Amino acid sequence: MALRKMNLQTQEKRDAYWLITPLMVLTFVFILFPAVSNFYYSFTDWKGFGLVNWIGFDNFSTMFQDERFWQSIKNTLFLLLFIPGGVFIPLCLAALLRGGLKGWKFFRGIIYLPNVLGYVILGMVFNLFLRSNGPLNSLLQMAGLQTWALDWLNRPFLALFSLGLIYSILMRIGFGTIYFLAAMGGIDEQLYEAARIDGAGWWTTFWKITLPSIRFNIEFLVVMSVIENVARAFSFIYAFSHGGPGYSTYTLEYGLYSLGFINGKMGYASAWAVVLFFICSIIAIMQIRLMRRPENE
Repeated sequence: MALRKMNLQTQEKRDAYWLITPLMVLTFVFILFPAVSNFYYSFTDWKGFGLVNWIGFDNFSTMFQDERFWQSIKNTLFLLLFIPGGVFIPLCLAALLRGGLKGWKFFRGIIYLPNVLGYVILGMVFNLFLRSNGPLNSLLQMAGLQTWALDWLNRPFLALFSLGLIYSILMRIGFGTIYFLAAMGGIDEQLYEAARIDGAGWWTTFWKITLPSIRFNIEFLVVMSVIENVARAFSFIYAFSHGGPGYSTYTLEYGLYSLGFINGKMGYASAWAVVLFFICSIIAIMQIRLMRRPENE
């Protein structure tokens, strides 16, 4: 009996290894191997094809003296300043919808609608909307607000500000609201009933009950928003502003594309990718620490 049980356990382990083998192969081919190769190519003068010329740390030396690199870092940090708004606004909307706002299911659908569209489509839509002769300026002029009809996409600060407002706040409202609604659904209703009996208002209830109860969800969305801004904004920026005007909306991600696929400097682009890798690694470590932190801290 014991031998039969041992054979069964051995067979189950063998089957488990067979089942995960395809996933491990795909992980190695499409994730691990490209990542290791990127580190290697970051020390070379490679154009994406042909011979590989080893140049050591020259790419990194050039990168730290490159105006585009530092501008991309500044732009990314500026975009991160919009994250609190991209978290707080959905949080308040979710609390209002949960409070029994009439027709809240309709509003929930409208709020989430932009998330159905891809980043490229949304980037093109907002690009058309913000052009000097676009719908926004036309509406402002019709309302007699000619001074507000600005050249949004051709002025460096306005272009970057528009990118932050749209990508870091407006495009986070739909998912954030639905996410927080789901999180609030797990809060014990008796806590709200006790607060109402004590005469607590909406804001007190929101601050004393809702926020502490979904603290982990808030932290998770903050981390995800940072990742979205640092490592997943390329497709939207490409359709929205092409990194311009000049380098005003140029980010590390967009720099990888521009240097590697437009200028043919794959080795130099790989050096940029190494920096992006370490930034994302730091964010991942922060996220793990937040997830492991006890709830009563």
